[in-house]
Amino acid sequence: MWRCRTLAQKGSSLQTHSEVGATPLYLRASLPAVLPTSVTDRRVSTAHDPYEQLIGAEISFGTTLIGHVEGLVRDPLSHRVRKLITTYGLPARRVAVPMEWVASRSTSRLVLGVGTRSLDDLADRVLA
Repeated sequence: MWRCRTLAQKGSSLQTHSEVGATPLYLRASLPAVLPTSVTDRRVSTAHDPYEQLIGAEISFGTTLIGHVEGLVRDPLSHRVRKLITTYGLPARRVAVPMEWVASRSTSRLVLGVGTRSLDDLADRVLA
């Protein structure tokens, strides 16, 4: 907001998207040559991603072990983790647990705020 008011006070007007001709050269040098195209694209660096450490972590509700994290489902635009893939129960059901259900977490354990009855309401996740 401050920058917009300063430009307006100086008499400069901001350009709309269609009025912008091209990215200035000094900005082009800082842009990556290739942008990632999908969630599964390996060009996205996961070396410093704390969520990658969750794979293999225990999932529990209180003291009851429900399963282990087998995979992650990411948002295609923001790359945020939206769901955790796990298998639980007999017969084994593979489901995607929403991150909103995680009450607390560490690198080796996730505690859900819901029990297996809530997991029963989730759709089965088909192996891809």
